[in-house]
Amino acid sequence: TLESLYEELVQHGIIRRYPQVSMKEYLGDYNYLGSLQLKRGLDPIPTPADARRVVKEYCILPLGSANVHEKAPLVRSVLLVGPPGTGKKMLVHSICTETGATLFDLTATNIAGKYPGKGGLNMLIHLVNKVARKVQPSVILLRNAEKTFMKKVPKTDK
Repeated sequence: TLESLYEELVQHGIIRRYPQVSMKEYLGDYNYLGSLQLKRGLDPIPTPADARRVVKEYCILPLGSANVHEKAPLVRSVLLVGPPGTGKKMLVHSICTETGATLFDLTATNIAGKYPGKGGLNMLIHLVNKVARKVQPSVILLRNAEKTFMKKVPKTDK
């Protein structure tokens, strides 16, 4: 049943609780647009305010409102990239808080050893897809995704 699959994912730590973070708590404004880039005729470097605006427009509004979902362009996935400490995880938590979404954490270190082998990994992806479709809205978090594709794992990593 859906309840048993959901419970299994919770027990394995795939479905996680997240801290309640409002989008207002993600600080940033347009005062740091990079005047040097503007003087040289280059596009300014995106600011945290740009990230907040895009996340609101493409993640929170379509997930939170059926009317907006019908009229807005369909965006199935969003990639947040940046150096450590820039607020990517906070944005994910704010998306989950604002929309009431279920958070699935498929980080490589989180799923290591829980579903061994290629068949186990296929089973995990099948479970997550099945449960995520039933308990919408759903957010799937993949931190350090590049580590999944390494040919040789460093000795410092699991």
